[in-house]
Order: sequence, then structure tokens, then C-alpha cells
Amino acid sequence: MGEGEGCGSLLPQMPSLRHGFKLLRTALWYICFPEEVTVYIDPIIRFIFTVYHLPPIALVLALTHSGLERIVWVLIVPVAQQMEKQPYDSSCMTTFMLGMYHIFLLILPYSTLGVAVATLGHKVLHCFLETMVDAHSTHQGKDYPLFAARLRFIMQDRQRYYIFLVVLFLLVSVALSGLHTDLLVAWPAREPWVVSGAWCIIALQVSFVWGSAISHPELPPHPFIWRRIVGIGDGEFARFFCGTWWKSYIHYMRYIAIEMVALIAFVALFFRGPLYVLSSSVELVMYLNMPHLVGHAVVSISASIINIQCSLNWLRRHSDAVIPVIFIASPFQLLLFRAMLYFRHHQMTVLLLIGVNVLFIQRVIDLVREFDVTEAGSVYWKYVDKDEPIPPYLSVILENAYETKSSHVDVASLDYLIDIKAMKIHRDGEEVDLERKQITEYGNAHSFIWDGRFYAYTVPRMISVQSSRHFGGKHFRRVYILLRMITSCCLMAFTALVMGLLFQAAFPQLHPLPVRVSVSADGNALTVDHIVLRMHLLSGRADVTPTLPIASSAMGSASAAFKWHNATSLGEDWYSSLCARTFHDISIWEISLLALASYLSNDDEVKEMLDFMSMHMGSDWVVRERHGKDCISIDSSTQPTGWDGYYDFYSAKHDLSIIAVSGTDMTSFRDFLIDVNVFFEVVLYHLLSNIIPGAVILPSELIADLIRLASLPAAKNREPETWETLISSRNTNLRVCENNNYRRDFFADVYNHLAFVGSRPNPPKHVLLTGHSLGGAVASVIGSRMGIHAVGFSAPGISLSRKKFGIDLENIHKFVTRVISSHDIFPMIGGSGGEEHHVECLAKTRELCHAMEFLVGTLWRSCGSIRARYPSIHSVV
Repeated sequence: MGEGEGCGSLLPQMPSLRHGFKLLRTALWYICFPEEVTVYIDPIIRFIFTVYHLPPIALVLALTHSGLERIVWVLIVPVAQQMEKQPYDSSCMTTFMLGMYHIFLLILPYSTLGVAVATLGHKVLHCFLETMVDAHSTHQGKDYPLFAARLRFIMQDRQRYYIFLVVLFLLVSVALSGLHTDLLVAWPAREPWVVSGAWCIIALQVSFVWGSAISHPELPPHPFIWRRIVGIGDGEFARFFCGTWWKSYIHYMRYIAIEMVALIAFVALFFRGPLYVLSSSVELVMYLNMPHLVGHAVVSISASIINIQCSLNWLRRHSDAVIPVIFIASPFQLLLFRAMLYFRHHQMTVLLLIGVNVLFIQRVIDLVREFDVTEAGSVYWKYVDKDEPIPPYLSVILENAYETKSSHVDVASLDYLIDIKAMKIHRDGEEVDLERKQITEYGNAHSFIWDGRFYAYTVPRMISVQSSRHFGGKHFRRVYILLRMITSCCLMAFTALVMGLLFQAAFPQLHPLPVRVSVSADGNALTVDHIVLRMHLLSGRADVTPTLPIASSAMGSASAAFKWHNATSLGEDWYSSLCARTFHDISIWEISLLALASYLSNDDEVKEMLDFMSMHMGSDWVVRERHGKDCISIDSSTQPTGWDGYYDFYSAKHDLSIIAVSGTDMTSFRDFLIDVNVFFEVVLYHLLSNIIPGAVILPSELIADLIRLASLPAAKNREPETWETLISSRNTNLRVCENNNYRRDFFADVYNHLAFVGSRPNPPKHVLLTGHSLGGAVASVIGSRMGIHAVGFSAPGISLSRKKFGIDLENIHKFVTRVISSHDIFPMIGGSGGEEHHVECLAKTRELCHAMEFLVGTLWRSCGSIRARYPSIHSVV
């Protein structure tokens, strides 16, 4: 088939098609797009389609975080655990420095991989942020200006166009291979109106582009011949499409979308109701941003590949610059090659490192190129009228065009219009003459290695991973600077947590105990000394005055922090359902004391607390051995994690085991990493729901799906046996260890412990899980999966994260109980679910409303029935 034969039958009919589209536009144009209305609603529509770019940006941020978390939990946490077994001696400075050097060597490959993941995430984040700014920007009367500039840049050359098509094919293939089930099966089945509406609107927009293009009077003749499309010849079609047509019609794409969304919402209103219409409209707008997002990603990746090709071509022409490039890049190349060797059995990891290495080499070449066009290099460019030097990033582009005798510069720019033949540049509305001065002949770049100015210019820019972002306009530059600040701060904070984890493991004296327990000599007073406050449990024979509690050194007197005078009379309950709530004849207050005991890391202090409870409350709790490692490991995904943040308290009187899971230790970097690991995605959603209009009413199923996607979960986990199945089974063999999800499910050992206890010949008749804050959330997750009741105190919800942990919503409502204090922000995270009891915060400062000691005191002061049940306890202060 010859060129143009595929559309030969269409070309004779072109005049009649144009006439038909003109009649249609005359009939409908001003009905659909009246200019008076457009002037007022355009800012609103522009804002809507801009702000709904935030969800995919947040998704990329969450995916980057999940990648870094996987590195930490799979690679670095085992190193920290090994250090805990063989800590370093910090009493001698030499030993201390050798220990730090050993830590550096151990984590060097992992740090290199982490930097690679962070670099990739930063690049994708920048691309998506550019897309958002591009959706809101107008440049010289043209909407989506950066997309148009890059698309025109690609369409000017056949090779660039082929790169664009290959990138488009690969990107779509990767997306479909990873998300085909969600995109093509799950989401269409759950939201058929939304998915069908999105495809219809996209089809209508494509038809509009086609119709408005072929009906335009300035359409070049024979526009759809392949040679004309790919830019061979005069590039007339690229100028028409990315210039004339784009300026006239591209902004109507938003109006088509918003009017169709309104029409679909109006029709759906008669079938589904207003709330469904609102949530589906929000989903629809998010989906309609996808074509722009994908298109911008493709042209951005294509432009990056073209820039890499340009840098390598320059290095091939200037072989004398190879030595400076190698000299600057070699230290970082050694780190990357060492990491590739370390991860040589993991193909995707090696591929990631190779890709980052290519980007790094390109940046080093560009830095050498930039230095070569400064006053210390070979060529010097300046503005004639102002006699000032042209910045190196622009001089590189000019010199490349001058050297290759090209009529076009190899960059897509919004700020500059360059005529290299006339040696003129248009910037800020003025035309400026250019002058090129040859300082030395090419071929002397190898001498840069002896010039201190070369290192002063290149090394800081290379260490900070700076790249040129000067051609996208001032708005895009500001966004890039803001992004660099945010990502740098986040990465430094995350790095600080990881280093703190390692140092606390290597030097145990850096980890003070946050909670201590002491019992008076006569056994009549128990003192819980927390890092934020101090609490006393006093019997009737105690020597300490209950109204004047001893103060914690951290927060001042407890009496000044709490409204201790608010108390019910004996037998009176402020919260009747909560105060009367028992689990297997154990009161909610006794369970709260065991949740508090889980914070203790000293077994002797735990025994002291249980002895006090036995003496004054009539309990018989004992601590049983942990069995988190008593299981069969078949591969790395089923290895026990070694986490020991839980206790098994057993009561023979009730034949009951209470598994108490500890919450966040505020002096432990590891616990802060655990918090970030568990709650990052859902906290990000809560932040977005306060920014994006309508995000709060999105279906919880969709949010749960996105949170699961963002968490990069392992393959589908094996469903653990429920407690009822375990105790009814006669199989006493060791079970296979629970999947640890790349060790990110640090609490997998609790599953293993319960599976071991439940499979023994005489398991306890009843089991209960409890915990405070993080511990309550972990207890809720385990309880929902194993069919065990879980009681969480001030615990975040897990309903939004249920698919991340493989939990059915029905089980959350059936097995989870939460006690929530007012003004406590942590239980607001994660969504509600299960049985919930709310109590009023009696603290004078809201920061204390989350403290477990406060909840213990609140239950005691608010529940007269509890005080009547334990008459030996005189007061809690």
C-alpha cells in the first residue's frame, strides 16, 4: 500500500465533511458553549480539573513510600535485629567509630537501592505535578501549553515520533499487565455507570478532536499522510495541530467533559439517588483526567529519552570529555555497580538500578557540557545588548544547534523562541541578539580535571541531583522547587528514622524505657511512670494521699493536667453500656490495665503489676511464653519477623488468654517506622479528603482498593485459620508460618503464636486481643482475620485499610470494639467500624487525651459499677 492510500477514499469527501461540521457547529456551538457563561465558569472548571490531579500524585507518593518501606523491612530491619543480639560498646570512641563504619558498610547496598527508588519516585512525581500545573496554565492564549510544546517538539522529527510511539505502547502495556484485573473487571463490575460514562465521554472527545480538525479551514492539504504526520518536510501538520487547532479548540475538551458529567448525573439521579450521583461524578472527573495524565507522561518520558540521546551524541563528538565524565561519575558508579552485584539475582531491582544509572550518567555529561560553555570552558555565549553571559543550561542548547548546524533547538520551551540562524532569541516579549565566542579549540576538555572551578561547578549540582528545569515557564519552575523541598524534607525525615533504628539497635543505651512500674514496699500502691505522666493505683491502706498525686518530671503534676474532681458516685455510670461491658466475665477496666502492661519491656515489672492486680483485684493473670517462632518456614515470605511487642496473659480461673499488643513507644525509632508503615496511605487519604472537593463521599470500596494498590502488597496471602477452626481441629502439628508481606506485617508472629497455642492439646477456652493506639489497630487486624474479639483503646480504625490487610468488613463489625476519647485525633484515622464507645476527655490539655493512663483513670472515675467491683482499689490518680 502506497503512502496515503489508507485515507484516499476519505479525501474527496473532505469539503462535504467540513460543510457538515460547520452546520453542526452553527446549530449547537453557542447552545453548549455560550461565551458569557464561559467567562464566569471557566475558572471553576479549570480548578476542578486541576485539583483532581492530586489523587494520582498521592498514589505515586504512596507507591514510592511503599517501595522504601519494603527495602527497610526486608533488608535493614534484619540487620538491626542482628545488631541487637551483638550490640556495640560505645564507651570507647574508637569502638564507637568502628561500629558506625560497620553499620555504613552493612547498609550501603540498601541505601543505594533506596536512593534509586526515591529518584524514580521523584521523577514520576515531577511529571504528574507538571501535568497538574499544565492543566491550570495558559500561555499566550493556549491551554495545556507544556503538553502542546512537547508534543510539537516530538512531531518535528520522525525518530522522536517513533520513540513516542514505543513509549506509549510500553507504558500502556505495563499499566494493563499490572492493573488489568482492576481496570477491566473489578472496577467496571462495581461502578458500571462511572466506567461506561467515562468511555462515552472519551469517545465523544476523540470525535470532537477529529471533527474540529478536519473541518478547520487552515487544515493542511492531505494532512493524514504518514510522512506529513511524523514531521518529514516542513512540519506543517505539527504547526497546525499544536498551534492553530490547539489554541482554538483544546479548552473545549474540559467543557465537553463537564457537560457530559452533568448530563450523566442528571440521568442517574432518577435511578440511583443524589448521594450516588455526587460520588460517581467525582469518580468520573478523576477518570477523565487520565488521558491527559497518560499523554503527558508519554511525552515527558519521550523527551527525557531524546535528551539522553542528545547527551550521548555530544559525548561521542567530544571524546576528550570522556575522562572528566568518568572522573566525576566513578565514585557513584562504584556504588551502583556494587548494588547491582549485591542484587544480581533480582532482575527487576537490577533493571531499576540500570535505569537510574543511565539518568545519572546523562546528568554528569550535561554538567560537563554546561561547564564547557562557561568562561572557563571552550565556548562562551552572551547577550549582545546587555553584555551579560547566557546561563549555561541555555548555552548548551544553543551550542548544540550551532555545532550540528540545525535549524531547530533540541528543547521544548515556553520561555524562549530561538532563531539560531539569525542568532536571535525571543524572551519576555523582547528580541535579543546573541553572540558566540570561541575561547579555546575543542579537544581540551580532558584538562578540566585539573581545574578546581570544574569541581566547584559540577560536584554540588551532582550531589544534590539537580537537573535543568528552566524551559517550562516560571510556574513549572516554582512547582519543581517546591517539590524538591518537600521530597528532600520527607526523604531526610525517613532517613533519620532508619538511622535512628540502626543506632538504637547497635547502641542499646540510646533507647530509654518509656514506661516503668514500681510497687510500694507494702504492696498497697502501684505507680506507672510514663514518659508523659505518672499514674497511681492506690488501695485503701496505701500511704500516698490520693488527691495529691506525685508528678511526672516530664509533664508537671497530674492533678494540674487532669480534671480529677469529675467522678461519679458509687454505682453510678456515666457510660452505662461501656462500664457494664465485659468479655468472658472480665471488665473493660481490667482489660485496659493489661493493655497498659503491654508497654512494659521488663518482665519483672510486668510480674509486679500482675501481683498487685492479684492482691487487690482477685485476678490470677500469669505471663505465658511467646511462640511466634514455633512454626514451619517454607521461604523468606514465611520467616518469623522476631517482633516481641506483645504479651500472652493467661487466667486459669476464666480459662482465658488475653494477647496484649503494645502501642507506639515514643522513644523508639522502630515504632515510629511501624506507624509510618501501617498508617501512611490512610493518613494521606484523610489529608486529600480535606483538600479535594467531594473526596470524602467516594465509595469506601474504591478507597480500600486504592490503599491496597498503594501499599504494594505481596501476592494473595493464605487465609489464616480462625480460632474456632484451630481449637476444633485435632491436628497438633506445627503450622506453616504466616506470610509476613515482605516483613512489613511485623505482627505476623502474633498469628504464629495464636496458631501454636490453638493447636495444642489443651488450648484456652477463650482468647481476647487488646492494645492501645497502634497496638489496638494491630489487635483489630489480627482479631478480624482470625475471628477473635479485639478491644482497642484510642486505636485508629482499620475499615479503610481492610483490603491492605486482607480483612472482610463484616468481620470488623463482628469482632472489633474500640474505646475512643474525645479530642483524640488518632481514632479519627482509618474510618469507623465495629462496636465503638466514646468517652469525654477529662484532660485540661488535648495532647494528653491519647494517653492510655488517662483512659484507665477515666474509666475508673466515670464508672461507679467498676469501682464497686474492685472495692480494694481506693483511687486512681
